[in-house]
Amino acid sequence: MENASKALIIAGAILLSILIIAIGMYIYNSSQNSINEAGSQISAQEVQSFNQTWEMYEGKQSGANVRTLISKMAANANANRKEATKLLDLEYEATSGITNFVITNTSFIDIAGFNLARTKIEPRHNYTVSLRLNPKTALVEKIIIKY
Repeated sequence: MENASKALIIAGAILLSILIIAIGMYIYNSSQNSINEAGSQISAQEVQSFNQTWEMYEGKQSGANVRTLISKMAANANANRKEATKLLDLEYEATSGITNFVITNTSFIDIAGFNLARTKIEPRHNYTVSLRLNPKTALVEKIIIKY
């Protein structure tokens, strides 16, 4: 009888330890979900902050503002060398006389290309600036300037 009593105590201790481990795992998983949700909120704030820099130039802009935009794009390319998702492409479409060009900035940093693009923009003219968002990251991936 004594052995049966000890066996029941050991079995109860094992069941109690399994219950404690299960509760611990439940608490751990709940806290991981909370941490992941907080991380995605920070990410959403970063996306909004990054996009806000470029959204202020969207629409009809003077040439001086477009030159400033291109300078900011060059600075952004220099600052975000290691984050390919934050490197912007620039596309320029002209209706007459000036050649169209595209600067794809995803594989290398083309500061010289941005400087050349800046020289093609006439401060006295007006341009239309539009943005294209990356469908996966929701970050601005391309800025299109039309003359």
